[in-house]
Amino acid sequence: MTTLPPAFVDRMRGLLGDDVDRFVASFAEPRTRALRVNLLKTDADELRRLLGVELRPLPWSELGFEIAGDAPPLGAHPAHLAGLFYLQEPSSIAVAEAVRPEPGWRVADVAAAPGGKTTHLASLVGAGGVVVANEISRARLRVLHENVDRWGSPNVVTTQAALAAAVEEPFDAVVLDAPCTGEGLFRRDPKLVREWSPRAVAGAARRQAALLDEAARIVRPGGVLVYSTCSFEVKENEENVAAFLARHAEWSLKDAVRLWPHEGPGEGQFFARLRRYDGATEAVRHGHEPRGDSAVLRAWREFAPELDLPEERLVLRGDSIFLAPERAPGVPAARPGMPLGTARPGRFEPAHALATSPVALPFRSRVSWPADDPRLLSYLRGETVRCAGEDGWVLVCYERWGLGWARRTGGVLKNFFPRSYRLSSTARL
Repeated sequence: MTTLPPAFVDRMRGLLGDDVDRFVASFAEPRTRALRVNLLKTDADELRRLLGVELRPLPWSELGFEIAGDAPPLGAHPAHLAGLFYLQEPSSIAVAEAVRPEPGWRVADVAAAPGGKTTHLASLVGAGGVVVANEISRARLRVLHENVDRWGSPNVVTTQAALAAAVEEPFDAVVLDAPCTGEGLFRRDPKLVREWSPRAVAGAARRQAALLDEAARIVRPGGVLVYSTCSFEVKENEENVAAFLARHAEWSLKDAVRLWPHEGPGEGQFFARLRRYDGATEAVRHGHEPRGDSAVLRAWREFAPELDLPEERLVLRGDSIFLAPERAPGVPAARPGMPLGTARPGRFEPAHALATSPVALPFRSRVSWPADDPRLLSYLRGETVRCAGEDGWVLVCYERWGLGWARRTGGVLKNFFPRSYRLSSTARL
């Protein structure tokens, strides 16, 4: 059982009264696992079949499901590696839903890694919208890219910048899932328990206040700002929101919600939905980056003419090419869209993100294996696989979903599945 700091329990008693005993007892219970289905690729019924587990709908999202019972770990399942679902803490699935975006909105996720809220927002805004996912840390940006690539949505761009200084036009909505004391994660991270103190709470609240002010600067008039933490502290939550509203008369509170670990599935979450008053004119919308023409574009056309992607959305960066969202992001991007590949000497090398996106499925050369095919396990381990057919690039699929790339030479598939995703030599499906 997690031993909670006495000062923390006293604070929670002030909020919960006699209910604090149930709250404390919840930290001794097993954690609830959940996932979010990727409707670009599948639905909940098909996912139940593929995984062989019971999925119970979460009350706050049509996309979220509690993984019932003693289901095995699912991170290495080919359905996860193909981006059919995202493993996510149940309470945090509620945050993106609080935005309630309209189809086609431009939304910024300003502290985006590891990518749960980014990929959720990508589902909510639809193909005509765009999600700008910002992450300052280079290491965390790599994790964000891995999760976005697996999700397979072309309407996400990423940035690594102080957005308030870089944004060319304000957003329809901004999500700030702020760094906090992480009290909702005490059950799974004992280090956070050891680091907790009233002083740490006060320091987190100060940093959150500054981030709130920065996030508010990039929301258009009439737009939405969702502020969230996985802390239970009033100082980090309600007091921060109240102080923000006192500093910014053009903002109002629409909703504020607390999710408690003893009242429902999940570790707990706070979020507030704020709205900026109408009254100012939006900035002029900027178009996509200039596409240009080069050997990279010619190499792409030769590689996959059957994919027939709209060329006005193709963006070149050095030797690489990307598919930009339908709507321009209005910010200088680290990655201007979904990577399609890179021109190498004498050939074009497709990106892993292209393999897991539905746009790759018409690719002319494909192999498809079910979960019980030993060739699939060999591929996921990073091994070469014997497979007769024409030489060249091959899209490797799990059932009908792209998993990654291989290059066939003389009836042997050379493996291009990313090393960071590969299963161990002892793994089983």
